[in-house]
Amino acid sequence: MSGIVVGEPTAVGERCAGGTGREGEPGRAGEPGRAGEPGPQVAFGPLGKGENVSVAETDTPGIFEGHCHSGRAAGRGYGGAALAQTLAAAHRSVADDGRVVHSLHAYFLRPLSPERPVRYIPETVRDGRSYSVRQITAEQDGKEALTMSVSFKVPQRGGSWRGPGMPDVPGPEGLASGWAYRPADHPLRTSVEYREVPRPAAASVTGEVTRQAWMRTVGALPDDPGLRACVLAYMSDAPLAPTALVPYGEPRPKGVVLASLDHAMWFHRPAAPDEWLLYECRSRMAGDGRTLAYGEFWSRDGELVASVTQEALLHFRHSA
Repeated sequence: MSGIVVGEPTAVGERCAGGTGREGEPGRAGEPGRAGEPGPQVAFGPLGKGENVSVAETDTPGIFEGHCHSGRAAGRGYGGAALAQTLAAAHRSVADDGRVVHSLHAYFLRPLSPERPVRYIPETVRDGRSYSVRQITAEQDGKEALTMSVSFKVPQRGGSWRGPGMPDVPGPEGLASGWAYRPADHPLRTSVEYREVPRPAAASVTGEVTRQAWMRTVGALPDDPGLRACVLAYMSDAPLAPTALVPYGEPRPKGVVLASLDHAMWFHRPAAPDEWLLYECRSRMAGDGRTLAYGEFWSRDGELVASVTQEALLHFRHSA
């Protein structure tokens, strides 16, 4: 069972075995330091403490509970928080034998209210020697709001890697924040740094739309593969489907209705979301009231760490 629990780790400021941290910031667990010297203090951010990505046990064994903060609309829960918490519930139901998530497939059935708790109910589909599968249902007010299938596996040693090259883009240093349109106290803005790569002005709304951004958590994350996967799921939702609206700029045009229908992720390698990751999002098509987007997370050293797809409802309401 993974240790993804609300409020952990609570000891902000613990010292790690070594570390230098980000420039001008306290160190992070796992970073190298001088031999024989204590590392600097580790400053866990909101996500590092499990906020918005963790679930708590309920009085019913095997059932968990969480709250999803709002997204753009004040009365609707953020889909990334629901994804992260559903994945956290799945982790809590898997034996602690080193298995890690390698894929998830989720369907959003109803909008969630940020004002009321969400219950997460995992079911065991299969436990094999190397793979485990869980089916999780998220309920609010007794109604199903999200379903997710998650597959875990025992990491395989050795082997070779093959994959595409990383996009050639400027680094995050000096880029402007892409959260300027969100309130300063919005949980996404206070827990995730988001810096968009400049792009040419869109001359047309036809064809593929691409945007790229560097993302990392505010503060450090503990060395917990389960929590890090949940954080990556949390981060993946915000920019993906809205890529379809990039040609229209911010703020969004009035009358636009955009809502996630499903979300799938494949975790290729262990990721460190508290280090800069490049997130390239591509909106491939829009029609029939839907839009389909693809996303890829890249580490700064050029490794593809995760792939994402998402279909969303997309309507343009025209005034009479």
